[in-house]
Amino acid sequence: MSKLICITPRLLTENNVEKQFINTRYLKHLTDAGYNTIQINLDNPNPEHIFDMCDAFLITGGTDVDPVHFGQTNEGLSKGIDARLDKLDEQITKYEVKSKKPLLGICRGLQTINVFLGGSLYQDLGPLNQYHQKIVGGHIVHIKPHPLFNFPSTIEVNSYHHQAIKEVAPGLDVIGKHEDGTVEMVIHETLPIFAVQWHPEIDNDLPYSKMIFDAFFKLIETT
Repeated sequence: MSKLICITPRLLTENNVEKQFINTRYLKHLTDAGYNTIQINLDNPNPEHIFDMCDAFLITGGTDVDPVHFGQTNEGLSKGIDARLDKLDEQITKYEVKSKKPLLGICRGLQTINVFLGGSLYQDLGPLNQYHQKIVGGHIVHIKPHPLFNFPSTIEVNSYHHQAIKEVAPGLDVIGKHEDGTVEMVIHETLPIFAVQWHPEIDNDLPYSKMIFDAFFKLIETT
């Protein structure tokens, strides 16, 4: 029986109608590898009943997390905040700590995992944004060796973000950084959690994108 990966949604409002959806690029990676997928909608009254059915979780990219969660106020730098999405990411992260089911975070997912494990964020990278927003390729990440990944010491990825990890949460190990010091990849020291700041789902044909998902699948099959 195929294992089930549960995925957080993105939000879009058109003509005063709110939609919750998943980018099909995520789904393709997962279903092509033989996994079933399900979207975890917001406002479920008992989300843990759904979590119990899941074999693993993917927290996807999206809008900014409310800085109140890491002890700051929003002075207009954090955009598109939705308390329901923050709550769902927090619930999943805390459930993973209890259940030890694999969790992959992408972009916003890296940021919220860090926040809900006790870390903080830069609400905006300011002048460094030119190196981190809407960069299709050529974004250099320096990689620290880790047995789960077979990366070379430097890789080129995309970049689509304006926030980043400031204080790293307890238990997270930074294994990827941009040359300006921005955290690009973390893995938990004892739990099956890892996350990246870039979007591996976008570049289907790049070997490093495939390696991220292959590492996730390895955790699912061995945890």
